[in-house]
Parts: sequence; structure tokens; C-alpha cells
Amino acid sequence: MTAIPINETVPILKGLDLTNTKLQKTEEENKMLLIDLETSNVCNLNCKYCFRDVYGTKEALKNELSLAKRLELIKEAKELGCETIKITGAGEPFADPGVWDMIKLANELGMWVMIFTNGSLLDDEKIEKLYNMNVSLIVKCNSMDEKKEDEMVGKEGYAKIRNVVLQKLMDKGFNKTNPTRLGRDLVITNINKDEVFDNLRWCRENKVFPLFRPLMPIGAAINVKEWEITKEETKVMYEKAREIDEKEFGIKYGLTLPYMGGVWCRQLHYAIYVNILGEAYPCTGSKKLLGGFKIQSLKEIWDGEEAKKIRDTPYDSCPLRESYWRGEKNYDCV
Repeated sequence: MTAIPINETVPILKGLDLTNTKLQKTEEENKMLLIDLETSNVCNLNCKYCFRDVYGTKEALKNELSLAKRLELIKEAKELGCETIKITGAGEPFADPGVWDMIKLANELGMWVMIFTNGSLLDDEKIEKLYNMNVSLIVKCNSMDEKKEDEMVGKEGYAKIRNVVLQKLMDKGFNKTNPTRLGRDLVITNINKDEVFDNLRWCRENKVFPLFRPLMPIGAAINVKEWEITKEETKVMYEKAREIDEKEFGIKYGLTLPYMGGVWCRQLHYAIYVNILGEAYPCTGSKKLLGGFKIQSLKEIWDGEEAKKIRDTPYDSCPLRESYWRGEKNYDCV
């Protein structure tokens, strides 16, 4: 198997709950397990570290994929074996009414949906609706300190709203399933690094999946390079987190980069990313264009020589991060 074997004892989020047997079979049959999609570029925050802030605006783009094309994309992904749709933006997914049609179609096709959200647009009705659908939510939560969070996302009062929504999601039971359907999206910076271990403990105690990783200078984050932590700092921090997990929660794993908590990213081996313009890349941070959904089918892109070459390449860490940490000017994951 080309991909790094999964430690199946580490707590995971529903939608990412793969097994080594499934990974092996996926490679052998050239299947896609996950597709990373974007909704409209519209966003109600102004995160200073946003890696998707590459279009120079928070408004909808003129050449965005139509909803019809996005639904077509989901159907084609299903035909390639895809089981999970990950919705990461480009803006806030719930600022785009079309996200509900995407979720509905995915559910009808028997697919699971993971959504990265800031949570601020979720009310009781939407939370109830999402709970009754095949959906996991990963909520932006960089800090429990409201002042720090508001500074990072560029909007005063956000954290207070987010905290209310996060509690409502837990009260509803998103974190009471097995695997959990609730995650926390935390970007580690010099602003919040002092509370990372407390946030990890909070996640473990509340059965919330910790999606913690260090800031990367992509998109808006190139303007806050002083927020970055080094690779050496990251490794020391992750070793401490590993010690906490083993001693306090009985969770054992080896060092994993760039994600804290014993979880490897295997995006390059079983997934593909298609942005709101229809451009396909190996992952959200890559600049390696694999094709365009406006002029090609998803199968043509997936079966392309470059895409296959990337899937067949083994790696023992995130190539994008390692490329950046080595000081390469044109850092990328391939």
C-alpha cells in the first residue's frame, strides 16, 4: 500500500473513518474515496490567516461553477467510488444557499458530507436539519479566548456567537455518535499556541475531533508571517500532545505532521480538490493544476497521467509543508 497505514485506534471524525483494508482496495481499484469541493466565495468573516483568500474579494466570483455543475461533479465523483464530500469554502459554506442542494444530493447517493464552517450562520432550525442528514461539521475554533479569536478572524463578536453554536451542536448530539460528527478547526499560531494543549484536552473530554495544524503562508496568511511557528516548535508541541494523549486519555500513536493527534493526511492518495472555478488540484494548498471540470469530465482528470503519478508516490509527511519548511521558493505538495 502506497499510503501510510492508518492507526485505527485513534479517534476520528465520521467521514474520515477509513480502514487499511479499504485504503488498500481503493488503490488497487483506482477509486476515489473523497472529493474536496468549494461553495461560493462569499464569506462573512475576514480571517487574517485564511488560506483560501486567493481571489482578492469576499464576494461571489463571476465565473464560479454553477450549482448545476457542482451537482454534476458530485454525481461523477460517486461513479468513481467516492464516499465522502468535504466542503471547505471557498467562502463560508452556509452563506451559499446551494450548499443544501449539494448535501441533499450527496445523501441521496449514499455519500457522507463533511463541512468546514465558522458556525455563525447556523440557527436551531439548520442545526436540526443537519443532524438529520449525513453530515459532520468542523467548526472554526482557534481559541476559547474571545478576544484572540476575534482578532484572528477579523470580526468582533464572532467568538461569542460561535461558542453558543458550538454548545448547541453538542446539546443536539453531534459529538455523541461513534465516530463523532463534530470537529474543531484550529490553526496553530503565535497568537494561540499557549492554549493548544488545553484545547486538545477539551476536545478529548468532549468527544470532539481535533483538527489542529500550524499556519501555512498561503492566501491571506502571507501577510501574517509573524504568526508562524517553526517546524522545530511544531515537533516539540506535537510530542507534548502525544504524551498528553497517552498518559491522560490512553490514546497511543507516533508523531504525525502536520496534524496533531495521530492523524495523517492521505489526500494525495485517494482524493482530489476542485475549487469553485472548476479547477482541479491534488489538494487545497497545491498550485499543480490537474485539469478543469468546465472542459473535462472528472474521470478524465482523475485518470490523467499526472494525477495517477501523484497517487502512486509514497510520502511520510505532508509534502507541501515539508517543501515549505525546507525553504523552497515554489513550495508545493508535488
